[in-house]
Amino acid sequence: MPCPYDVTMSTQTPPTAAPTPPADSLARQLRVLKALVGLLALALTGGVGYYLYQRHLGQPVTILVGGKRVATVLNAATADRVLAEAERAKVGAAFAAQTPLRLQKIQFLRAPAGVPADADAVARQKLMGALKLRVHASVIVVNGRSSIGLPDAARAQQTLEAVKDHFAQMPPQAQVVGEPQIVEKVAIVPKVIDTARARSTPEAAAPYFWTPPSVKTYMVQRGDTGFRIAARNHISFTDFLTANPGKDLNKLRPGDTVNVQKMPLLLTVRVKKTFTRDEPIVAHAPPGEAGLQRVTYVVTYLNGQETKRDVTNMDMLDKPRTQLSL
Repeated sequence: MPCPYDVTMSTQTPPTAAPTPPADSLARQLRVLKALVGLLALALTGGVGYYLYQRHLGQPVTILVGGKRVATVLNAATADRVLAEAERAKVGAAFAAQTPLRLQKIQFLRAPAGVPADADAVARQKLMGALKLRVHASVIVVNGRSSIGLPDAARAQQTLEAVKDHFAQMPPQAQVVGEPQIVEKVAIVPKVIDTARARSTPEAAAPYFWTPPSVKTYMVQRGDTGFRIAARNHISFTDFLTANPGKDLNKLRPGDTVNVQKMPLLLTVRVKKTFTRDEPIVAHAPPGEAGLQRVTYVVTYLNGQETKRDVTNMDMLDKPRTQLSL
């Protein structure tokens, strides 16, 4: 009986396998790869070594600040370190934690052959003199004018308190009435300032406010008078008198030196003090007849100078024995 299905069996040739490379060819490729890896490692090692050599043992480096040659040191690593030390010393210990802002361009150049390297301390000192830096600070602003800056607002406030205390302790020694007050409008504002106006501590900053600034002087010539000197130097005669306390301007002689610029302190501190003293009741009377009274005063001082005196209490201790003057 014939099969209902005509099945044709086909025969296929199995795929040919990839040829296996000879063992010697594979070994050759491994040797080439090892050689390339070795060359690469050698190149890297040499490059790193050369870099380390140049930085730590290489040619001396000249440091330029603002385009001017300032110092020469042994190598680039020394230049980095000395520059960082100079910046920290310039801004002060309290500001060292922050990165100062450079106002000049810093460059490192290979020093010409034969140029001697500076000692680290010498290079650091040279850089400190040449660097111009700015720092973030809490600045004491007086009537809109920026003055001294400190690392934080707390130390700036301590500076103001130290200034008040300084004027409160000035003579005469007496009891202070109330709280010393600063006359000017004062604020503590975060700003970026030059390091020349930065102080690390209140002890370093406070004297700035009670130390008189330098003044402009004039040598008296023949025929000069106080009014003429003041007018010639564009200063009012009142300010001329203020700038020359204790000097008799009506008796000027050629060769005398006078101040021709009013240089008030930046801060004015008002201090009130009270004191009591015994005084005669009748002026110009003999001691046994003048009588005696105890008077209590409240005196107002501006930066140590008396400006106002008020009587707050009077007690009679001894009646006068002479006629009161009218």
